[in-house]
Amino acid sequence: MLKLVISIVVASAACTGLAAGQGDGETRGGILSGIGGETNIFGYEADPIDRPFAPDRPRFRSSVGVVPVGRFSLQAGTTFSFDDESGTEVSTLAGPELLLRTGIVERVEGRVGWGGYQTVDVEATGFDDRTTGVTDMFVGVKVDVISNNTGAVPAVVVVLEASLPIGADEFTSDRVDPSAEIAFDYNELDDVFGFSGAVQLTQLENMTTDDTYLQTSASISFDQEWNDEIETFIEYFAFFNDDDDIEDSHFLQTGGILTIVPNVTLDAKVGVGLTTESSDFFAGAGATVSF
Repeated sequence: MLKLVISIVVASAACTGLAAGQGDGETRGGILSGIGGETNIFGYEADPIDRPFAPDRPRFRSSVGVVPVGRFSLQAGTTFSFDDESGTEVSTLAGPELLLRTGIVERVEGRVGWGGYQTVDVEATGFDDRTTGVTDMFVGVKVDVISNNTGAVPAVVVVLEASLPIGADEFTSDRVDPSAEIAFDYNELDDVFGFSGAVQLTQLENMTTDDTYLQTSASISFDQEWNDEIETFIEYFAFFNDDDDIEDSHFLQTGGILTIVPNVTLDAKVGVGLTTESSDFFAGAGATVSF
């Protein structure tokens, strides 16, 4: 299923490039000739990559950047979390957290994501258990509503997604779960400091009662762009559940993004839970390639 959906996205982008290039009489280069240059990986014209497209990691919110038509962004990473509640220790490792993004029309990008594999270790007195399996995928679009932060108006995007229930029994919802996010970025406080945030609504199902409920997540991030290569942030985010059986959870994390070449970024994050219902500690790292 993952290979099929990614193939559809890549093929769609290839057709877009083909349509744009028909009739111009130019000779196209090879599939690898356009990385970062004036052609994409299929050899068709695309805007040059002067700096990486804004990655959708490691912050909780989505970035306000949209990948241009004919270009791609591929990100991957891993996250570890740990929780100790009443003597029961739960450790979770997830990855490769893939997300492929590509511009499909001006100001709109298509998205295919897959958390990958998840391993959950549970330890308590006289008890030790490990569960491993594949997680669900998701597909969606991101729409550029306001491209740039101008004066008091922040840059704004809307992200619409739906999960695909392909995961193992222990890690799938067995249904399509829709979500909608609005994210903003205000970076005109001064040359270094800014802030950003998001609100997301997701329809989920209580796995115990089979009741459908609405989960609202929100985040606020205080951002620091020290130069063209180094960016850091401190971010608060929380989940509010419209179900009395499921407790709300709150988190605080900090992290950074390092641009190592014009089309590659590395990232890392570390955070803590702020309530007893939240994971005690989590950390993650990853990379994004624009091409």
